[in-house]
Amino acid sequence: MTAVHEAEITAGRAPADEPPAADWFHTRDLGAGVVLIAEPGHVNSFLVIGAERALLFDTGMGIASISEAVAALTDLPVLAVNSHDHLDHRGGNADLVENATLVDLEDLCAHPAGRHDAVDPAYLAAYAAAMSAVHADHETYRRLDENAFFAVGDLPRMHALPDLGGWQVGAVPPTRRLADGESIDLGGRTLLVLHTPGHSPDGLALWDEATGTLLAGDTVLAAAHWLHGEGADVAAFDNTLQRLAALRPARVLVAHNLRHELPGDAVERVGAAARAVRSGSSVGRPGHDLLGGSACRHDVDGVVLLTPTEAP
Repeated sequence: MTAVHEAEITAGRAPADEPPAADWFHTRDLGAGVVLIAEPGHVNSFLVIGAERALLFDTGMGIASISEAVAALTDLPVLAVNSHDHLDHRGGNADLVENATLVDLEDLCAHPAGRHDAVDPAYLAAYAAAMSAVHADHETYRRLDENAFFAVGDLPRMHALPDLGGWQVGAVPPTRRLADGESIDLGGRTLLVLHTPGHSPDGLALWDEATGTLLAGDTVLAAAHWLHGEGADVAAFDNTLQRLAALRPARVLVAHNLRHELPGDAVERVGAAARAVRSGSSVGRPGHDLLGGSACRHDVDGVVLLTPTEAP
């Protein structure tokens, strides 16, 4: 029996009206053995397929069974990696462990700095309410776009949240801790583990040198970069971006917004914004994050960084 099957799961539960995985997840073959598993408008996870095993980078929100989505895409053994311990990147951990046989789950991996505690139900309720309002705004924008702007193109439509009564993101301890510089062999392809503090202390990215693909988690986004939460650190974020830019990736797979992929030079652009904020050359203005929380907003050449209101 593996450590995964023996892992203790505390209060991880999907909503009462859990949507079918086939309806909730949007999947797309991105080439080079990578498949997008998106919860459109909420979070993007990625399945990287090797010759001997597959790697699931992030497990989503726990609203629908990500195990079913993965099982429909591969019959290889699966290694799951959380980019960090925020709820929308580990919400499916409990589902994976409960269905470890279905996906042949080898390990649930994370950085040692992650806490992976149960999420406060009050926060989940506030999150659901805020994202329902965001969805309403999205629908308004889509109607305007269809009549006037024609800018959305083939981007997926943001998914409305189901009734999330009973939704819980519990404490699911990782069975394997990943260190900076560690290699993960999938058979015929190797991913390099990179510790990427800044957005969170336990941030991880994965680098596939053979294809020039960087799986960036929340470090590089097609959305605002949150540097105002607990454990966020602008200086660490700047250092992380300098390190990632030195890799010169061809493409960056990102965790948020309806866009799942950015060109490689996005790393340099986010890094330049981070340096501007860190040096004080960017003067932010009062703003808020997607959930309505207060933040200082920095707009630097099309890159948005959110920092604490009391500090630049």
